[in-house]
Amino acid sequence: MLRLRCVKCGLNVPYKGSARDLCPRCQLRDDQAVAMIPVSDRPASTAIAGRLVARTKSQGDVRTIVLSGEVDMASAQMLEETLAEACATGAKEIVVDLSGVEFMDSTGLSALLQGRAYCEAHNCSYSLTPAQRPVERVFKRTGIRDRLRFRAGNP
Repeated sequence: MLRLRCVKCGLNVPYKGSARDLCPRCQLRDDQAVAMIPVSDRPASTAIAGRLVARTKSQGDVRTIVLSGEVDMASAQMLEETLAEACATGAKEIVVDLSGVEFMDSTGLSALLQGRAYCEAHNCSYSLTPAQRPVERVFKRTGIRDRLRFRAGNP
């Protein structure tokens, strides 16, 4: 899949085919029209940011994103991009395997909620597998667990 990257802030998004590709982040934040350039025509099966590794497995119309490490401010954007790409490639179901996640902060929670929004926009099913105990406590304390669909065990 062709992706676009902002030359100023580095935002990386799936290409949607418009004649004029401008960075939405720079337009909102800095009120500037900054061009985005193509960076790849193939989705990566493994993405790494900060202390997070995201491996995408495809089986038919199902994309399973296996996470290991920490989902925090350093890696949340990469997770959002991975989820957006999985939705944009025509998946009918996205499963996020959280069994390898050791730590998650509020930006990680936000990325997971954004993933649900991407899936809803693409009529795609979205579910998570349970995380390790410290991350599960974060889900329960924030009330986010009730807003997301969890599967029993790993996919």
